[in-house]
Amino acid sequence: MRYLYLSLCCCLLFCMLSCSTPSKNNMLPKPTQRIVTQSAQAGFSLARYQTSTFMLTTYEHLLPEPASTVHVYIEGDGHSWKTRYVISHNPTPHQPLALTLAMQDSHPHVIYLARACQYTPLDLDQQCHPKYWSSHRYAPEVIQAAHEALDQIKLKTKSTNFVLIGFSGGASIAALVASQRTDVVGLITVAGDLDNDALNRFHHTTPLTGSLNPIKVAHLLKDLPQQHWSGSKDRIVPPWVASQFAQKVNHPACVKTHTLKGVEHHKGWEKQWPELLKQPLTCDHIKHEKSEAL
Repeated sequence: MRYLYLSLCCCLLFCMLSCSTPSKNNMLPKPTQRIVTQSAQAGFSLARYQTSTFMLTTYEHLLPEPASTVHVYIEGDGHSWKTRYVISHNPTPHQPLALTLAMQDSHPHVIYLARACQYTPLDLDQQCHPKYWSSHRYAPEVIQAAHEALDQIKLKTKSTNFVLIGFSGGASIAALVASQRTDVVGLITVAGDLDNDALNRFHHTTPLTGSLNPIKVAHLLKDLPQQHWSGSKDRIVPPWVASQFAQKVNHPACVKTHTLKGVEHHKGWEKQWPELLKQPLTCDHIKHEKSEAL
């Protein structure tokens, strides 16, 4: 009996240690954990949405009342590669700029939407495979997960519209999603990868064979108010990417591109972001019509 009691105690202790100790794959990088802690202090809370393809992680700042419009920040590609030739075991970003920008947004309803397999413990999402942070990072099933998460957010917040704000590769997700929805009323990109074919040719990197390319649906966004922001010192996504995307949209009244002097891919955005958000997100002809009506 005593032996059985000791055995049960040992088993219980082993289970407690096993359950309480996160695996290496599920631990957040220290810089990321610091920003997540800051977001919690700023009123953001963790939520996860199960979709038919992936479980997506969000950090949300929502007021109790129903939201007419929700600002949704979509993260970049994250920690996709350890080196130029070695893919990482976990794509959770070490520099989650989209979350940092979301914390600067004074809109009453703000949600940070991580990409597929980011932040979510990989043992909770059996669909995760390294291809989803490499060749298939903008695959149809990834876009489908974003749609389903937005649908669930819409029910949760009782919102009617979204403004999608995408950083780097998150801009691809935002543009592709916006091209298929009628409830997106504005698109903002920051250092946005809006043409992965051209960008991979520029960097002499492998084409994203399993991914969709937002520039191919640019014409579907013709009447959507857009702001595309680039940094003059961005060597990862140079300003010409946004310019070429705007040319494909081919509607200057609705699509504005801006290049910020001295700003890099990850650096220089945070302090300026509250002011950049004050730029009118509307089509010029609509703005003029409203002015005349007044």
